[in-house]
Amino acid sequence: MVTDKGRMFESKEFVAWINELGCNLHYITPEMHQANGQAERYMRTILNMLRIQANHKNLQWSETLWKLQLVLNITRQKTTQVSPLNLLIGTESTIPVVRALVRDVAIEGLAPNREALREITRSRARELLSNNQIKQDEQVNQRRSTPRQFNVDDLVFVIKYSQSAGKLDSGMRGPYKVVEVLPSGRYTLRLLGGSCGKTTQAAVQFMVPWRGEWSPETCAAFFENETNDDEETEAQIEFAPTAALSMPLLDEGVATSPVAGPSGITRRNCVEDDSPSGEAV
Repeated sequence: MVTDKGRMFESKEFVAWINELGCNLHYITPEMHQANGQAERYMRTILNMLRIQANHKNLQWSETLWKLQLVLNITRQKTTQVSPLNLLIGTESTIPVVRALVRDVAIEGLAPNREALREITRSRARELLSNNQIKQDEQVNQRRSTPRQFNVDDLVFVIKYSQSAGKLDSGMRGPYKVVEVLPSGRYTLRLLGGSCGKTTQAAVQFMVPWRGEWSPETCAAFFENETNDDEETEAQIEFAPTAALSMPLLDEGVATSPVAGPSGITRRNCVEDDSPSGEAV
């Protein structure tokens, strides 16, 4: 039996009853609904039908369960192409015919052809289920990458969107400490800081490593590098040569080229240190 981590399934009475029946009890990891995907998919269909009965027809959901059970049992499934009732007793019908069939089954050897047809249908359904499983695995694993590995005593945060409070909540819970490594990428975690020793389980897909708190000691290296860069920049600006900031001067011995002036008069470029003609030096 596959169940979630609800308290009713973890009680001692329930576990003892399951063991007496000779069944094995498997708990799925929180937030990993695909671990029990068939039941979750079936429950989604049942919940939609219950909403219609309860909201639109104003009926009690507990009083309509038998109708939903009958509808689901006689509905042809997409994968097997037959109804669950056909796979069970070899016919697709409603309650009166089922009662007559059950009465006939009590007498052995009454309908051997029906039993043979039922076995053929079951064999065909088993083949279709196997092909669908291969197709689903290929589709799911097409973009799957190798998950991160964690070790015992690692500190992590866990993404739990179901426990988010408001749109601004990050959905992260923790920090947790890894206390046990489980198969299939599952880990047993213990909450740090007053957790009273209570543990939980999480899948590696929802775990993020935690590097510690952002304290002044851990951030000192970043601030030190930034301060050094600012000091180097200020020193370069302060001790830069003034020649780089001024215009280059022409030497006195450099020849000047004639430049055309107004009214066709040709004049020469004067160096800044040369005195204008006609004036006393």
